[in-house]
Amino acid sequence: MNLLLLRPVEIDSSGCVTLNDRRAEHLLSVLKVTPGGTVRVGLLNGPLGQAVVIDIAANHVRLRCQFETAAPKAPEDVLLLAMPRPKVLARCLEHATSLGFAHIVLFRSRQTVKSHFESHVLHADQIHRHLLAGLEQARRTFLPTVTVFQRFRPFVEDHLQVLITSHNRYLADPDAVDTLHQCSPENEPFTLVIGPEGGLIPHEVSCFAERGFQLFNAGPHPLRVEAALNFVTGQLVALRENQPRAER
Repeated sequence: MNLLLLRPVEIDSSGCVTLNDRRAEHLLSVLKVTPGGTVRVGLLNGPLGQAVVIDIAANHVRLRCQFETAAPKAPEDVLLLAMPRPKVLARCLEHATSLGFAHIVLFRSRQTVKSHFESHVLHADQIHRHLLAGLEQARRTFLPTVTVFQRFRPFVEDHLQVLITSHNRYLADPDAVDTLHQCSPENEPFTLVIGPEGGLIPHEVSCFAERGFQLFNAGPHPLRVEAALNFVTGQLVALRENQPRAER
């Protein structure tokens, strides 16, 4: 945990919070806080700050918080992820949150096993737990939204253009000719498609291409889903930061 995340309702009128859950356990057993010590804190969907430990006991920690005036800029990038195996999904939710995606859309590809959508990882409390873990790891505060589509055709035909507004749209495809560097992403929010480990079928690739997605080759070496997610997102962010901001 690199950031202690707090909900606004947990903080009293004096700016203090008392914790007696897993966060308190982490502060006591891992960080080994003592009275007078400080920890990094963040307000969920709000600003960052610091907190001073004012009291500890066997099962609780009390802190006085002070937050920055303004919250960081909210993320805007969108991830379209073909539903992976449940264990991989759990890790991808955390990775995508740490990488700063604002929206995570899970969709069914032909290569997706239907039973994956019955996994407990898709339960709302489990999704929330993994998103929080991603925020805590990366010292972010904005919680992404997660949307699930179990049918591909309605997803691309009825919902895709509503879900995304950016014209920076990219799809990792091993058969593509262009590299990501040749796509020249603008310094604007982007939407990224990551397919399943077996790859998107040609029809699915065509559906995305018809809707403005640029196909790119991420290299000659096949990557697992979570590795591809981190590898490609890192390249996109680095390329984008080297581009001038487009006029709105």
